Amino acid sequence: MVIAEIEILKLFLLVFARFGGLMVSAPVLGSQNFPAIAKIGLAGLAALIITPTLPALPGPLPAEAMPFAVIGAEEFLIGLLVGFVMGLVFAAIQLGGQIMDMQTGFGMMNVFNPAMETQFPIFGFLLFILGVMYLLVIQGHHLMIRALIATYEHVPIGGIPTDADLYFKLASMGSLIFVDGIMLAAPVATAMLLAYLTMGLLGRVVPQIQLFVVGFPVTIATGLIVIAFAMGVYIEILDGMFYRSFGAVEQLIKAMG
Repeated sequence: MVIAEIEILKLFLLVFARFGGLMVSAPVLGSQNFPAIAKIGLAGLAALIITPTLPALPGPLPAEAMPFAVIGAEEFLIGLLVGFVMGLVFAAIQLGGQIMDMQTGFGMMNVFNPAMETQFPIFGFLLFILGVMYLLVIQGHHLMIRALIATYEHVPIGGIPTDADLYFKLASMGSLIFVDGIMLAAPVATAMLLAYLTMGLLGRVVPQIQLFVVGFPVTIATGLIVIAFAMGVYIEILDGMFYRSFGAVEQLIKAMG
């Protein structure tokens, strides 16, 4: 009886490690603003619910500390990978914001993002807040937890894959950062191209105009106006980015199996 209780406790700790990895790397859930005690409590609650539903293991878990710690690290890595794939969306948002800031003249000004503990471009921070709100509206934090629960159907305890192709696919998902970032910056970048072209022609026609003085207010105002009118477009782009991101998580889980 005591041995069975010890095995259940060890299984609980391994499930807790997998959910702990998600709580570290997932957007919103892994935010620095989300209290650490809440992350631990949520991971523990999820592990407490999931552990009794798991099928019986083919053999006993290691009794030695080192082999058990290795399995725990592997479980933590699985949760870390799932959260990392979801975090690629917000990396694309940051890249798109940097492109927009460089085009509009805000490139020298950044704001501190407490959620990621890093300097963010101004437009990138605006899109970051918009992305977080949209993720919460579509219950994305629930979907991330469900996705991690689904990993047990393909990756049992202690069954982390070692196939190099899996990690190559994971690295290739990083290319979505540049594609999505350019898509987010495209409306503002296009408007800035037209604005610079217009000011260039105007400078040739009317040389008395001080373009260096007039250019900054014009580009900043143009960028703000474009973002205001293109907000619906950004919502659709974010929707597609999150949809594709959850599809990438599903592909990752299947590849693990």
